[in-house]
Amino acid sequence: MRNNYLYLFLVFTLLFGVSSCNDDDPTPIPQVTVSVTLNAPDSVSNAVVSNVVATLKNITTGRASEIDVIPAETGASTSFNFTLTVEEGLYNMTLEGDITYAFHDQQITSKIRGYKGNVQLTGTNPSISLEGFLHNNTVGEKGNFVLAEIFFTGTETPEKKQYTGDKYFRIYNNSSDTLYADRLMIAESEFTTVKKYNYDPDIMKDAFAAGAIYVVPGTGKDYPVLPGKSILIVDNAINHTEANPNSFDLTKADFEWYDESTNPNFMDVNNPDVPDMDKYYCYTTTIWGPHNRGFKSYVLARVPEGVNKDSYLRNYPYHYEYEMVLPAGTFPMEGDCYKIPNEWVLDAVNCSIESNFVWLVTAPSLDLGWTYCGSVDQDASRYGKSVRRKVASTTADGIVLLQDTNNSAADFEAEAKADPFYIFK
Repeated sequence: MRNNYLYLFLVFTLLFGVSSCNDDDPTPIPQVTVSVTLNAPDSVSNAVVSNVVATLKNITTGRASEIDVIPAETGASTSFNFTLTVEEGLYNMTLEGDITYAFHDQQITSKIRGYKGNVQLTGTNPSISLEGFLHNNTVGEKGNFVLAEIFFTGTETPEKKQYTGDKYFRIYNNSSDTLYADRLMIAESEFTTVKKYNYDPDIMKDAFAAGAIYVVPGTGKDYPVLPGKSILIVDNAINHTEANPNSFDLTKADFEWYDESTNPNFMDVNNPDVPDMDKYYCYTTTIWGPHNRGFKSYVLARVPEGVNKDSYLRNYPYHYEYEMVLPAGTFPMEGDCYKIPNEWVLDAVNCSIESNFVWLVTAPSLDLGWTYCGSVDQDASRYGKSVRRKVASTTADGIVLLQDTNNSAADFEAEAKADPFYIFK
Protein backbone atom coordinates (compact mmCIF):
# COMPACT_ATOMS: atom_id res chain seq x y z
CA MET A 1 0.00 0.00 0.00
CA ARG A 2 2.77 2.41 0.89
CA ASN A 3 4.41 1.65 -2.46
CA ASN A 4 1.20 2.73 -4.23
CA TYR A 5 1.13 5.99 -2.28
CA LEU A 6 4.80 6.54 -3.05
CA TYR A 7 4.15 5.90 -6.72
CA LEU A 8 1.29 8.41 -6.85
CA PHE A 9 3.38 10.97 -4.97
CA LEU A 10 6.19 10.66 -7.51
CA VAL A 11 3.76 10.96 -10.44
CA PHE A 12 2.15 14.17 -9.07
CA THR A 13 5.55 15.61 -8.27
CA LEU A 14 6.77 14.93 -11.80
CA LEU A 15 3.62 16.43 -13.39
CA PHE A 16 3.81 19.52 -11.17
CA GLY A 17 7.47 19.96 -11.96
CA VAL A 18 6.88 19.75 -15.71
CA SER A 19 4.00 22.22 -15.46
CA SER A 20 6.12 24.64 -13.45
CA CYS A 21 8.93 24.48 -15.97
CA ASN A 22 6.50 25.16 -18.82
CA ASP A 23 5.05 28.18 -16.97
CA ASP A 24 8.39 29.68 -16.03
CA ASP A 25 10.22 28.94 -19.26
CA PRO A 26 7.94 29.68 -22.25
CA THR A 27 9.27 29.06 -25.70
CA PRO A 28 11.05 32.27 -26.75
CA ILE A 29 9.95 34.03 -29.95
CA PRO A 30 12.76 33.92 -32.52
CA GLN A 31 14.61 37.17 -33.16
CA VAL A 32 15.21 38.50 -36.64
CA THR A 33 17.74 41.06 -37.89
CA VAL A 34 16.22 43.45 -40.43
CA SER A 35 17.98 45.68 -42.95
CA VAL A 36 15.98 48.88 -43.43
CA THR A 37 16.55 51.54 -46.09
CA LEU A 38 14.98 55.00 -45.79
CA ASN A 39 15.02 56.84 -49.13
CA ALA A 40 14.98 60.63 -49.22
CA PRO A 41 12.44 62.30 -51.54
CA ASP A 42 13.56 62.88 -55.13
CA SER A 43 13.77 66.63 -54.55
CA VAL A 44 16.36 66.22 -51.77
CA SER A 45 20.11 66.06 -52.33
CA ASN A 46 23.19 66.00 -50.08
CA ALA A 47 21.12 64.97 -47.07
CA VAL A 48 22.16 63.95 -43.58
CA VAL A 49 19.75 62.33 -41.11
CA SER A 50 19.97 62.18 -37.33
CA ASN A 51 17.88 61.37 -34.24
CA VAL A 52 16.10 58.60 -36.11
CA VAL A 53 13.58 56.52 -34.17
CA ALA A 54 12.00 53.35 -35.50
CA THR A 55 8.51 52.59 -34.18
CA LEU A 56 7.26 49.06 -34.73
CA LYS A 57 3.78 47.89 -33.80
CA ASN A 58 3.17 44.16 -33.80
CA ILE A 59 -0.19 43.77 -35.52
CA THR A 60 -0.85 40.38 -33.93
CA THR A 61 -0.07 41.25 -30.31
CA GLY A 62 -0.72 45.00 -30.40
CA ARG A 63 2.61 45.69 -28.68
CA ALA A 64 4.56 48.75 -29.85
CA SER A 65 8.25 49.45 -29.39
CA GLU A 66 10.55 52.36 -30.18
CA ILE A 67 14.17 51.85 -31.18
CA ASP A 68 16.79 54.55 -31.61
CA VAL A 69 18.73 53.73 -34.76
CA ILE A 70 21.94 55.09 -36.28
CA PRO A 71 22.41 55.18 -40.06
CA ALA A 72 25.38 53.34 -41.51
CA GLU A 73 26.20 56.39 -43.64
CA THR A 74 28.33 59.07 -42.02
CA GLY A 75 28.19 61.58 -44.87
CA ALA A 76 25.59 63.10 -47.15
CA SER A 77 23.44 60.69 -49.11
CA THR A 78 19.98 60.18 -50.60
CA SER A 79 19.31 56.83 -48.91
CA PHE A 80 20.06 55.69 -45.39
CA ASN A 81 20.53 52.16 -44.10
CA PHE A 82 19.73 50.87 -40.62
CA THR A 83 19.80 47.51 -38.88
CA LEU A 84 17.08 46.46 -36.43
CA THR A 85 16.71 43.33 -34.33
CA VAL A 86 13.15 42.44 -33.31
CA GLU A 87 10.96 39.46 -32.58
CA GLU A 88 9.57 37.74 -35.65
CA GLY A 89 6.06 38.88 -36.52
CA LEU A 90 3.76 41.06 -38.63
CA TYR A 91 4.44 44.78 -38.11
CA ASN A 92 3.53 48.32 -39.04
CA MET A 93 6.81 50.22 -39.23
CA THR A 94 7.54 53.95 -39.02
CA LEU A 95 10.89 55.73 -39.18
CA GLU A 96 11.11 59.38 -38.18
CA GLY A 97 14.06 61.68 -37.67
CA ASP A 98 15.69 64.99 -38.52
CA ILE A 99 17.05 65.69 -41.98
CA THR A 100 19.33 68.44 -43.22
CA TYR A 101 19.66 68.87 -46.98
CA ALA A 102 20.68 71.27 -49.70
CA PHE A 103 18.01 73.25 -51.53
CA HIS A 104 18.89 76.10 -53.92
CA ASP A 105 22.25 76.60 -52.22
CA GLN A 106 20.62 76.71 -48.79
CA GLN A 107 20.76 74.27 -45.90
CA ILE A 108 17.24 73.23 -44.89
CA THR A 109 16.35 71.34 -41.72
CA SER A 110 13.11 69.42 -41.54
CA LYS A 111 11.56 66.16 -40.36
CA ILE A 112 11.65 63.01 -42.47
CA ARG A 113 9.26 60.11 -42.11
CA GLY A 114 8.83 56.75 -43.73
CA TYR A 115 6.04 54.23 -43.23
CA LYS A 116 5.23 50.70 -44.34
CA GLY A 117 2.33 48.60 -43.12
CA ASN A 118 1.81 44.84 -42.88
CA VAL A 119 5.50 43.98 -42.98
CA GLN A 120 6.23 40.30 -42.33
CA LEU A 121 9.57 40.08 -40.49
CA THR A 122 10.68 36.46 -40.56
CA GLY A 123 13.48 34.39 -42.00
CA THR A 124 17.09 35.33 -42.49
CA ASN A 125 18.04 39.02 -42.83
CA PRO A 126 14.88 40.40 -44.46
CA SER A 127 15.22 43.81 -46.11
CA ILE A 128 12.70 46.64 -46.29
CA SER A 129 12.73 49.88 -48.26
CA LEU A 130 10.70 52.91 -47.07
CA GLU A 131 10.02 55.98 -49.17
CA GLY A 132 10.71 59.03 -47.01
CA PHE A 133 8.73 62.25 -47.08
CA LEU A 134 9.37 65.62 -45.51
CA HIS A 135 7.15 66.80 -42.71
CA ASN A 136 7.06 69.72 -40.30
CA ASN A 137 4.96 69.64 -37.12
CA THR A 138 3.91 73.25 -37.44
CA VAL A 139 0.66 75.20 -37.58
CA GLY A 140 -0.03 78.89 -37.77
CA GLU A 141 0.15 81.72 -40.23
CA LYS A 142 0.81 79.42 -43.18
CA GLY A 143 -1.92 76.97 -42.18
CA ASN A 144 -4.89 76.07 -44.32
CA PHE A 145 -8.29 74.45 -44.03
CA VAL A 146 -8.44 71.24 -42.01
CA LEU A 147 -11.11 68.69 -41.20
CA ALA A 148 -11.95 69.74 -37.65
CA GLU A 149 -14.67 67.18 -36.94
CA ILE A 150 -16.16 64.22 -38.80
CA PHE A 151 -19.44 62.77 -37.59
CA PHE A 152 -19.93 59.50 -39.43
CA THR A 153 -21.62 57.27 -36.84
CA GLY A 154 -25.08 58.85 -36.81
CA THR A 155 -27.32 58.95 -33.76
CA GLU A 156 -29.67 56.57 -31.99
CA THR A 157 -33.31 57.22 -31.13
CA PRO A 158 -34.66 56.81 -27.58
CA GLU A 159 -36.06 53.49 -28.86
CA LYS A 160 -32.49 52.36 -29.65
CA LYS A 161 -33.02 52.55 -33.40
CA GLN A 162 -30.34 53.79 -35.76
CA TYR A 163 -31.04 57.28 -37.13
CA THR A 164 -29.46 58.56 -40.34
CA GLY A 165 -29.35 61.87 -42.17
CA ASP A 166 -27.62 63.89 -39.44
CA LYS A 167 -23.98 63.17 -40.34
CA TYR A 168 -21.67 66.10 -40.96
CA PHE A 169 -18.18 67.43 -41.70
CA ARG A 170 -16.79 70.54 -40.08
CA ILE A 171 -14.06 72.40 -41.98
CA TYR A 172 -11.89 74.85 -40.02
CA ASN A 173 -9.71 77.77 -41.14
CA ASN A 174 -6.51 76.82 -39.33
CA SER A 175 -4.63 79.96 -40.29
CA SER A 176 -4.31 83.65 -39.46
CA ASP A 177 -5.75 84.77 -42.80
CA THR A 178 -9.19 84.84 -44.36
CA LEU A 179 -9.51 81.83 -46.65
CA TYR A 180 -12.16 80.96 -49.21
CA ALA A 181 -14.11 77.70 -49.19
CA ASP A 182 -14.88 77.83 -52.92
CA ARG A 183 -13.98 74.55 -54.71
CA LEU A 184 -13.11 72.70 -51.51
CA MET A 185 -13.60 68.99 -52.16
CA ILE A 186 -14.65 66.39 -49.57
CA ALA A 187 -14.09 62.79 -50.61
CA GLU A 188 -14.53 59.37 -49.04
CA SER A 189 -12.11 56.58 -49.89
CA GLU A 190 -13.03 53.86 -52.37
CA PHE A 191 -11.16 51.32 -50.26
CA THR A 192 -11.62 50.40 -46.61
CA THR A 193 -8.99 50.36 -43.88
CA VAL A 194 -10.14 46.93 -42.68
CA LYS A 195 -9.55 44.89 -45.82
CA LYS A 196 -6.49 45.04 -48.04
CA TYR A 197 -5.98 43.85 -51.59
CA ASN A 198 -3.13 44.44 -54.01
CA TYR A 199 -4.87 46.97 -56.23
CA ASP A 200 -3.31 47.33 -59.68
CA PRO A 201 -2.23 49.91 -60.64
CA ASP A 202 -1.18 51.13 -57.20
CA ILE A 203 -1.67 54.91 -57.29
CA MET A 204 -1.45 55.63 -53.56
CA LYS A 205 1.93 57.36 -53.75
CA ASP A 206 0.48 59.92 -56.15
CA ALA A 207 -3.29 60.02 -55.62
CA PHE A 208 -6.25 59.16 -53.41
CA ALA A 209 -8.83 56.67 -54.71
CA ALA A 210 -12.23 58.25 -54.07
CA GLY A 211 -15.65 56.59 -54.08
CA ALA A 212 -17.68 59.69 -53.18
CA ILE A 213 -16.79 63.29 -54.08
CA TYR A 214 -18.66 66.51 -53.22
CA VAL A 215 -17.40 70.04 -53.89
CA VAL A 216 -18.22 73.44 -52.39
CA PRO A 217 -19.64 75.65 -55.18
CA GLY A 218 -18.29 79.09 -55.95
CA THR A 219 -16.08 80.91 -58.41
CA GLY A 220 -13.18 81.71 -56.11
CA LYS A 221 -14.18 84.23 -53.43
CA ASP A 222 -17.86 83.60 -52.84
CA TYR A 223 -17.49 81.91 -49.45
CA PRO A 224 -14.94 83.62 -47.17
CA VAL A 225 -14.05 81.98 -43.85
CA LEU A 226 -12.38 84.09 -41.17
CA PRO A 227 -9.33 82.85 -39.24
CA GLY A 228 -10.34 80.37 -36.53
CA LYS A 229 -13.85 79.98 -37.98
CA SER A 230 -15.45 76.98 -39.66
CA ILE A 231 -18.12 75.88 -42.09
CA LEU A 232 -20.56 73.04 -41.49
CA ILE A 233 -21.39 70.60 -44.30
CA VAL A 234 -24.25 68.22 -43.54
CA ASP A 235 -26.24 65.40 -45.04
CA ASN A 236 -29.71 66.90 -44.45
CA ALA A 237 -29.97 70.51 -43.27
CA ILE A 238 -33.12 70.00 -41.23
CA ASN A 239 -34.06 70.07 -37.56
CA HIS A 240 -33.42 66.42 -36.77
CA THR A 241 -34.53 66.82 -33.14
CA GLU A 242 -38.13 66.84 -34.33
CA ALA A 243 -37.77 63.17 -35.29
CA ASN A 244 -35.02 62.23 -32.84
CA PRO A 245 -34.36 64.20 -29.63
CA ASN A 246 -30.86 62.69 -29.55
CA SER A 247 -29.91 64.45 -32.79
CA PHE A 248 -29.22 68.07 -33.81
CA ASP A 249 -30.85 71.07 -35.43
CA LEU A 250 -28.82 71.42 -38.62
CA THR A 251 -30.93 74.06 -40.33
CA LYS A 252 -28.10 76.60 -39.88
CA ALA A 253 -25.57 74.51 -41.80
CA ASP A 254 -23.51 76.25 -44.47
CA PHE A 255 -23.88 73.50 -47.09
CA GLU A 256 -25.57 70.15 -47.55
CA TRP A 257 -24.90 67.31 -49.95
CA TYR A 258 -27.96 66.26 -51.93
CA ASP A 259 -28.40 63.09 -53.96
CA GLU A 260 -30.97 62.56 -56.70
CA SER A 261 -31.84 58.94 -56.01
CA THR A 262 -32.92 56.53 -58.73
CA ASN A 263 -34.82 54.44 -56.17
CA PRO A 264 -38.17 55.89 -54.99
CA ASN A 265 -37.79 53.97 -51.72
CA PHE A 266 -34.64 55.91 -50.85
CA MET A 267 -35.15 59.59 -51.52
CA ASP A 268 -33.06 62.45 -50.18
CA VAL A 269 -34.28 65.56 -48.34
CA ASN A 270 -33.32 68.99 -49.61
CA ASN A 271 -33.45 72.29 -47.73
CA PRO A 272 -33.81 75.04 -50.38
CA ASP A 273 -32.42 77.63 -47.94
CA VAL A 274 -29.03 75.87 -47.65
CA PRO A 275 -26.71 75.71 -50.69
CA ASP A 276 -26.04 72.26 -52.12
CA MET A 277 -22.57 70.86 -52.67
CA ASP A 278 -21.67 70.07 -56.27
CA LYS A 279 -21.81 66.31 -56.62
CA TYR A 280 -18.91 65.15 -58.78
CA TYR A 281 -19.22 61.42 -58.26
CA CYS A 282 -20.61 58.76 -55.93
CA TYR A 283 -20.55 54.98 -56.08
CA THR A 284 -24.22 54.69 -55.08
CA THR A 285 -27.19 55.58 -57.24
CA THR A 286 -29.38 56.28 -54.21
CA ILE A 287 -28.25 58.43 -51.26
CA TRP A 288 -24.80 58.60 -49.72
CA GLY A 289 -23.65 58.89 -46.15
CA PRO A 290 -20.20 58.39 -44.62
CA HIS A 291 -19.51 54.80 -43.54
CA ASN A 292 -21.20 54.59 -40.14
CA ARG A 293 -18.78 52.03 -38.68
CA GLY A 294 -15.75 54.13 -39.57
CA PHE A 295 -14.10 51.81 -42.08
CA LYS A 296 -13.23 54.49 -44.65
CA SER A 297 -11.02 57.54 -44.83
CA TYR A 298 -11.55 61.14 -45.91
CA VAL A 299 -9.63 63.89 -47.64
CA LEU A 300 -10.19 67.60 -47.94
CA ALA A 301 -8.82 68.88 -51.22
CA ARG A 302 -8.96 71.97 -53.40
CA VAL A 303 -10.02 71.72 -57.03
CA PRO A 304 -7.52 73.81 -59.04
CA GLU A 305 -8.65 76.76 -61.10
CA GLY A 306 -9.55 75.72 -64.61
CA VAL A 307 -10.81 72.29 -63.53
CA ASN A 308 -14.58 71.78 -63.52
CA LYS A 309 -16.73 68.70 -63.02
CA ASP A 310 -16.67 67.65 -66.67
CA SER A 311 -12.91 68.00 -67.08
CA TYR A 312 -12.30 66.27 -63.76
CA LEU A 313 -14.41 63.25 -64.66
CA ARG A 314 -12.79 63.10 -68.06
CA ASN A 315 -9.18 63.30 -66.86
CA TYR A 316 -9.11 61.49 -63.50
CA PRO A 317 -10.85 58.10 -63.80
CA TYR A 318 -9.23 55.16 -62.01
CA HIS A 319 -9.80 51.58 -63.12
CA TYR A 320 -8.24 48.99 -60.86
CA GLU A 321 -7.95 45.22 -60.67
CA TYR A 322 -7.22 42.85 -57.81
CA GLU A 323 -7.58 39.24 -56.73
CA MET A 324 -10.03 38.18 -54.05
CA VAL A 325 -8.79 35.10 -52.24
CA LEU A 326 -11.56 32.98 -50.68
CA PRO A 327 -11.73 29.42 -49.38
CA ALA A 328 -13.51 28.52 -52.63
CA GLY A 329 -10.64 29.88 -54.70
CA THR A 330 -9.03 33.01 -56.11
CA PHE A 331 -11.26 35.30 -58.15
CA PRO A 332 -10.17 38.20 -60.40
CA MET A 333 -12.00 41.43 -59.54
CA GLU A 334 -12.06 44.96 -60.90
CA GLY A 335 -13.55 48.32 -60.07
CA ASP A 336 -13.85 51.95 -61.12
CA CYS A 337 -13.72 55.20 -59.21
CA TYR A 338 -11.86 58.51 -59.48
CA LYS A 339 -8.49 59.69 -58.26
CA ILE A 340 -7.58 62.92 -56.50
CA PRO A 341 -3.95 63.96 -56.94
CA ASN A 342 -2.15 64.13 -53.60
CA GLU A 343 -0.94 67.63 -54.39
CA TRP A 344 -4.57 68.81 -54.30
CA VAL A 345 -5.08 67.43 -50.78
CA LEU A 346 -5.11 69.90 -47.86
CA ASP A 347 -5.92 67.38 -45.14
CA ALA A 348 -6.52 63.65 -44.76
CA VAL A 349 -8.05 61.56 -41.98
CA ASN A 350 -7.91 57.77 -41.89
CA CYS A 351 -10.59 56.04 -39.81
CA SER A 352 -10.82 52.46 -38.58
CA ILE A 353 -11.30 50.34 -35.44
CA GLU A 354 -8.68 48.52 -33.39
CA SER A 355 -10.15 45.04 -33.85
CA ASN A 356 -10.24 45.23 -37.66
CA PHE A 357 -7.56 47.73 -38.78
CA VAL A 358 -5.33 46.44 -41.58
CA TRP A 359 -3.84 49.38 -43.47
CA LEU A 360 -3.95 53.10 -44.28
CA VAL A 361 -5.64 54.00 -47.57
CA THR A 362 -3.79 57.29 -48.02
CA ALA A 363 -0.15 57.93 -48.73
CA PRO A 364 1.71 58.25 -45.41
CA SER A 365 2.75 61.75 -46.45
CA LEU A 366 -0.94 62.71 -46.08
CA ASP A 367 -1.70 60.81 -42.89
CA LEU A 368 0.47 58.54 -40.80
CA GLY A 369 -2.18 57.25 -38.39
CA TRP A 370 -5.90 56.68 -37.89
CA THR A 371 -8.68 57.61 -35.49
CA TYR A 372 -11.91 55.89 -34.52
CA CYS A 373 -15.35 55.70 -32.93
CA GLY A 374 -15.94 52.27 -31.39
CA SER A 375 -13.42 49.59 -30.48
CA VAL A 376 -15.05 46.63 -32.25
CA ASP A 377 -17.18 46.16 -35.34
CA GLN A 378 -20.78 47.33 -34.91
CA ASP A 379 -20.00 48.79 -31.49
CA ALA A 380 -23.37 50.16 -30.30
CA SER A 381 -21.60 52.73 -28.13
CA ARG A 382 -20.34 54.59 -31.21
CA TYR A 383 -23.62 56.39 -31.93
CA GLY A 384 -23.53 60.09 -31.19
CA LYS A 385 -19.71 60.14 -31.21
CA SER A 386 -17.35 61.83 -33.62
CA VAL A 387 -13.64 62.33 -34.22
CA ARG A 388 -12.62 65.89 -33.33
CA ARG A 389 -9.28 67.59 -33.87
CA LYS A 390 -7.32 68.66 -30.80
CA VAL A 391 -6.33 72.26 -30.03
CA ALA A 392 -2.65 73.05 -30.55
CA SER A 393 -2.30 76.66 -29.41
CA THR A 394 -3.81 80.14 -29.40
CA THR A 395 -2.21 83.09 -31.19
CA ALA A 396 -1.63 86.49 -29.62
CA ASP A 397 -4.75 87.64 -31.50
CA GLY A 398 -6.82 84.94 -29.81
CA ILE A 399 -7.08 82.65 -32.84
CA VAL A 400 -7.30 78.99 -31.84
CA LEU A 401 -5.05 76.78 -33.95
CA LEU A 402 -5.82 73.10 -34.24
CA GLN A 403 -3.22 70.35 -34.15
CA ASP A 404 -2.12 69.16 -37.57
CA THR A 405 0.90 66.84 -37.66
CA ASN A 406 -0.44 64.63 -40.47
CA ASN A 407 -1.01 61.85 -37.94
CA SER A 408 -4.68 61.34 -37.12
CA ALA A 409 -3.85 59.09 -34.18
CA ALA A 410 -2.14 62.06 -32.51
CA ASP A 411 -4.21 64.92 -33.90
CA PHE A 412 -7.74 63.74 -33.09
CA GLU A 413 -9.78 63.09 -30.01
CA ALA A 414 -11.40 59.75 -30.76
CA GLU A 415 -14.97 59.08 -29.64
CA ALA A 416 -15.72 62.72 -28.83
CA LYS A 417 -19.32 63.62 -28.08
CA ALA A 418 -20.57 64.91 -31.42
CA ASP A 419 -21.40 68.61 -31.47
CA PRO A 420 -21.68 70.42 -34.82
CA PHE A 421 -21.33 73.80 -33.03
CA TYR A 422 -18.54 72.90 -30.65
CA ILE A 423 -16.38 75.89 -29.64
CA PHE A 424 -12.65 75.17 -29.80
CA LYS A 425 -10.76 76.81 -26.94
